Amino acid sequence: MMAMKPEESNANGGRRMLVALIAGALLFTSLALTSTVSAASPITLASSASTGNVLAGESVTFTLTLTSSDSTYNYQTVKLYGSWLSGTDWPYVFEDSSGNELVSQSIDVAKGGTATAYLSVYCLGACTGGTSNTITVYGKSDPRYMTVDGDDNAGDPASSSNATNSIDIVVTAVNAYTVDVTAESTSAASSNKVYQGETTVWRYTVTNTGWNDDTYDFSVSTTANGWTLTTGLSNGLEVKGQSNTVATHSHTGEMTITPFAGASPGTYTVTISATSSNGASDSATISVVLPEPDLEIKATDISFSHTSAWITARGNSQLVTITAKVRNNGGDVDTAGNSATNVDVWFTVDGSTVGTVQYVSSLGHGDEETVSVSYKPNRPHSDSETGLPVKVMVDQYNNLDGSKPEDKAIKESDETNNEASTTFKVVRIKTANPSFYLGFTALTASVGAAVLLSRYYRSEDEE
Repeated sequence: MMAMKPEESNANGGRRMLVALIAGALLFTSLALTSTVSAASPITLASSASTGNVLAGESVTFTLTLTSSDSTYNYQTVKLYGSWLSGTDWPYVFEDSSGNELVSQSIDVAKGGTATAYLSVYCLGACTGGTSNTITVYGKSDPRYMTVDGDDNAGDPASSSNATNSIDIVVTAVNAYTVDVTAESTSAASSNKVYQGETTVWRYTVTNTGWNDDTYDFSVSTTANGWTLTTGLSNGLEVKGQSNTVATHSHTGEMTITPFAGASPGTYTVTISATSSNGASDSATISVVLPEPDLEIKATDISFSHTSAWITARGNSQLVTITAKVRNNGGDVDTAGNSATNVDVWFTVDGSTVGTVQYVSSLGHGDEETVSVSYKPNRPHSDSETGLPVKVMVDQYNNLDGSKPEDKAIKESDETNNEASTTFKVVRIKTANPSFYLGFTALTASVGAAVLLSRYYRSEDEE
């Protein structure tokens, strides 16, 4: 082996020492950087708002403030990230104060200082009005310091473990012009029924659900023919949009529904609509019932001129007036076009008709009429009876053939409430003529009293 010269040996030894020193320095730097990367980020992230609204087709911007608590490095380079919790991405971008997109989504934060970035979310693509989405924003920081040659140490915050805190921002997409119309489930009278020739009030509410102010026109329609309808709100109604947080966004209207006098019973729909000057529209549909007549009589509707009556052994009896109230809880016309006029009312006692059939000339919706007949009992009630059976029936020609003009057989919504029953007490007495007996007794008493008074005054005069 060839021996080395002393000069060469010293030179090689020096180079080896220099390499070792450089390697050691690099190892120390590597260990130091590794320790820094794995530490928690000294950067705190905050947003100007946790919620925001964005018009469909436009954008909304949030101000992000990054604050550094670090006192060691010259600055921190922070790379910003966004993640949509729903898994459905809406377009977004991080920008600087000039509105330019951040290069590599990164921003520098000075030692102990703050920096401002902007998050702009666009309502495009999968973003549609009326939906909400939540974006989680966070950053990863990489510490930087200046070297002797004026360069900073190279690092990539994208691969850094120094994650900042995360913030959630809820973004709601809104439409510029939308409207909502809702109708109450029943009328102002708490019913879904309407009647021929009568006006029913039905309330509804129109709400500007759009972001901008808008004006509305109204219309109302029905599946029925010949009805009179009004909207209750005037056209050109201006309603403030949702962007005005202190304004009233809703108005209540009272539409009116009036079926014509001969309208046929049935179930119909009525639709109230609102259309904005900017093209938005909505409507609400209700179902209304125009009922058939419903003629009714109840036991409590039957009354008598006397609490009881008498009958003599010879068959003479007391004259009694039987009165009944009948009403119409339904409409004025049935499905066959028959009106509730010339309504027949029957009275029976002991199963026999009393007098003749009575007629009510007209019994429209809500009407109540009183009908009476005169009756003389032909027997007393027995010990086993509480009284003679009395029955009053209405619209009984429903069960006949309609051979008479007034026998129209009115079709009703309820045919089970057309008759009512009660009892009336009739007692037998022995006197041949109770009226004469009572009159004679009263006369005798009067004469006796007169005689006594005459004797009294005569005695006074003699004294």
